[in-house]
Parts: sequence; structure tokens; C-alpha cells
Amino acid sequence: MTQEKWGGDGLSPEDMAIPEIKLVQNVGGDTAKEAGALPGDFYCSLTDETFKGEEGFSMVIVAMQKNRTYWGRDDIGEEPPICASMNAASMKSMDGEDCSVCPHRNETPWLLSPTERRTKCLINYNVLGINLDNDLPILIRTTGISAQAAKELYTQLSLNRQLAGSWYKAKAHVTSVKKKSSAGDAFAIRFGKLELLQGDVKELEIRSKQLLGTPIALPVGREEPEEALAEPAQRPVTEDNHLASFEEPPPEEKPIDMSF
Repeated sequence: MTQEKWGGDGLSPEDMAIPEIKLVQNVGGDTAKEAGALPGDFYCSLTDETFKGEEGFSMVIVAMQKNRTYWGRDDIGEEPPICASMNAASMKSMDGEDCSVCPHRNETPWLLSPTERRTKCLINYNVLGINLDNDLPILIRTTGISAQAAKELYTQLSLNRQLAGSWYKAKAHVTSVKKKSSAGDAFAIRFGKLELLQGDVKELEIRSKQLLGTPIALPVGREEPEEALAEPAQRPVTEDNHLASFEEPPPEEKPIDMSF
């Protein structure tokens, strides 16, 4: 064991368990509900914290990752998805299949009913950041009806030239919103309007760059459903059960100024 090791203890950033915050739905989420969380609230099992959905929390966005997952079944068990892609833009599955010709591929899960979504291979976004309410790293996985919120967040981040390659300079407030459908009520994640941070953000820059190279370990088992009617949560996995490292957000070549 040498002093060059991260933390001086022989471990490295890949040994960290990034706190994952989940949105509690009417169905599932037993652990969160036992801790006092209600449907529409956010819960982090690692820190045993509950964030009220209407109040939310603020975070700095470090990176985003677009994946694709096909469960192909209704049951919620411990089995992995039938197919997945850790990089949706590559149009290649983990098994090397061509996603562009897959009959199950769907790019707009928020437009489908819960029943339809279970039969499709859906895009989902992992959002890595820093929770400003407790100063801890944070991982949010937006799936199903919450995927649209991630796209809107990325649009804000990309269209403001003051944030090109420097997302840590702004914060987003995260809340939940109720969505009504014929299948019942469900809650979706909402990222509010970005707000530029005031003062010195050097520490956030350093922490952001550290997180960008950190592989994120995901739980082995299936997650609680994130939507009504026990819809499966997305859990893409790699061969070693790790999520690939995030890449630093590239600056826009021709950014458009979007005022706050």
C-alpha cells in the first residue's frame, strides 16, 4: 500500500457508492415509505434522507449519460434486463446488436402508456451531480415519464454559453410533479430553471472533475418501480455490474445565449 493511493488507504474513487436519490411512487418503495417518505417524495437509502417532493433540493449538474434498456416483461424480480446499451448514441447494445433496426426501440417513453412502455426498449438518462443541500455527490436516474425532464435539463445546460464545458457554474432545483393518466397517478421528476451560482466555484470545479472519472456502481437487484402499476425501473448493467465512467460535457461549437 503506497501513499499514491487515493485517500492513502489503498482504495480509489471506484470504491465509492454514490448516493442515489429515487422518486417514491404509489407502488413499491417500501424501504422509503418505512422511513417516512410519501409518494412524490425523494429518498436516498445510503444517507437515509427524505426530501419532500414539493420542496425538493438543489444540485449542480456534473454530467449526464444516455442509456437504453429493454426489460420485455412486467414482473419485478432479480433478473437483469433482456437487452441494454450503456451508450444510446452508439446504437449498439451490450451484445453488439444494432439498435437502429430493433423493433422495440422507442425514443419518447413519456408519450406511451405504462403498458406500452413495458414492451419497448426505452431511453433513460443518468444525471450525476452534487447535492447542494448536503454537499454530497448524487446520482439520479430518469426513466419513463421523467426522461423528458432530463432532455429539458440538457437543453438548458447546452444552450447557455456561460456553461459551455462548465456545468458546475449553475444549479438546478429538483422537485416532483404529479402526472394523471388512465392508468392512475404517477410522479415525475422536474428540473427547474437553471440559476448561475454567485461567488467562487473553484471547489465545485475540482469536485466535478473528480466525479467525472468515477465509475458508478449500481445495485445488483431490481429496483422499486418508478411509475404507477409497478412499471420496472431501469437498471442497465455492464459485465462487471458497473456503469461506465461519465464523460466531461463537451462545449458547444456555436452556443446560443439563453438568459436566466
